[in-house]
Amino acid sequence: MLLRVLARLRRAEIGPLLAYLGVSFLYFGRPVAAHPGRLLVGHGPDPGIFVWSLAWWPHALLHDQNPIYTSAIWAPDGLDLAWVASAPTLSYALAPVTLAAGPIVAYDVAAILLPALAAWSAYLLCRYLTGALWPSLAGGYLFGFSAFVLGHEEGHLHLTSVFLVPLIALVVVRYLHGRLDGVGLAARLGILLALQLGLSTELFTTVTLALAISLALASVLMPAARSRLRRIPFPLAAGYGVALLLASPLVYYLLTDFHSASVNPTDASVDLASLVVPTRLIAIGGSWAVGSTAHFPTGPVEQAAYLGVPTLAIMALYLRRAQAPVARFFIAALCITLVAALGDELHVDGHRLVPLPWRLVSSLPVFDNVLPVRFSLYLALVAAVVVALWAAGERRRIVRIALPALAVLALIPDLALSVWQEPVTTPAFFRARQYVNCIARGDNVLVIPYGGEEPLVWQARSGFWFRMAEGAVTPTPPAGFAGTTVIRLTNDDVRLGDGSTVRDVARAKGVGTILVYAEDPWPWPQVLAGIASPRRVGGMLLYPISSGLATDPACRSD
Repeated sequence: MLLRVLARLRRAEIGPLLAYLGVSFLYFGRPVAAHPGRLLVGHGPDPGIFVWSLAWWPHALLHDQNPIYTSAIWAPDGLDLAWVASAPTLSYALAPVTLAAGPIVAYDVAAILLPALAAWSAYLLCRYLTGALWPSLAGGYLFGFSAFVLGHEEGHLHLTSVFLVPLIALVVVRYLHGRLDGVGLAARLGILLALQLGLSTELFTTVTLALAISLALASVLMPAARSRLRRIPFPLAAGYGVALLLASPLVYYLLTDFHSASVNPTDASVDLASLVVPTRLIAIGGSWAVGSTAHFPTGPVEQAAYLGVPTLAIMALYLRRAQAPVARFFIAALCITLVAALGDELHVDGHRLVPLPWRLVSSLPVFDNVLPVRFSLYLALVAAVVVALWAAGERRRIVRIALPALAVLALIPDLALSVWQEPVTTPAFFRARQYVNCIARGDNVLVIPYGGEEPLVWQARSGFWFRMAEGAVTPTPPAGFAGTTVIRLTNDDVRLGDGSTVRDVARAKGVGTILVYAEDPWPWPQVLAGIASPRRVGGMLLYPISSGLATDPACRSD
């Protein structure tokens, strides 16, 4: 009998995971699976950061290098990766894929896997709270394929790695229900928080804030849980202690090189109209969504608060149960989350109306590293749980099926858009490993286009054969590279008279060779004409600076 129960439980858990994986593959995986290593899920420069990161962390571990402070980029100065969105937890988890098939394939696997995992973990939370299969499946989808996840699927793996958030909520709820003792909570929470810290320091911060607010709300609105809530501080503190211990190397660099103020625009917030106006990524939005959302305070990727009319209708119906403690808790959680996501000022259809409470804390340390718009993640999670709770309690069969189905349909992405995949440009110089014969191992190289994602991908594919006097993993260069010429180079603002200055910067940083992508649209041969005579190899122009080109006869010109 026990074996039957366990088998049934496994089917109940694995079946939904496989279903979500199938949906995610349908949405994001088909094109890249047909051309492995040649297409990236996403769009723009950010996927290159994570391709590089997926390769760097296991490489550093296997080669006995400090993985957190790297000299592979911005050489010879190096860079502290603790404050870079590089997701070491994800990099180590996918290391077997990276080592076997390369970082591009590993990136695509992550981009397909993460929405499904987020949906599945939300399903587990909803299933625990409702005991109902179909409402929980709908709730899982609404979180895993929410506007937040779809938006960041364009290239922000650290922000689509949200599958731990519902699991953190689940272990806390199980403790409050008496299903876990203090030791069980501390152990599970410590592991989950340590992993979350290695996925995104920003999400670790907001999870902590959300957890504190949720427990405070529960103590006020849920009298039956107060006895357990009075005992939770110690296991909670123990869990955080375990997390900080497990992630102590990363924590050390976070604290010793503390950054204040986000690298992103701190006024990024939710427009109230975005709850009902679909983004350009949503199928029902169509082309009109681009014009409708253009005046929102954030760009398309961060327009993550869209829930859709059916979900909002379900939430309104759920208000009828507001007298129940659980209902009051979720309604209060929705209101607080929405107010936080709205940021410093209330925006409605692009119009600024009144200041909001976030203004009081937005400039404080830690809070100034958080973008209000990203509280949309918790808005999506609470909305998903509310839909599942409502559907599980609704007696009218047609209504409880139709409305969640419409809520799911309102979030279907527009698969015809080109933002879901992007070709990878890899010259033969890197694809055919010609760099082995033309660049000495460990040589410092300046790669042009400078400051783009391509050099990061090329270095990752090379197995970090060479170092680079660049590395666009953050919006601004480190202090040692913050010269005028470097800043202009990163913005593609190149002038014909820059050749000698580029050479001086290269020499100051110990660059042995300048590599120029031969198809780059800028007139680099004219800019660098006075430096040296280039050699064209595998679609790249090689300019010797200090060490000269390798003399190996295999380094043959095209």
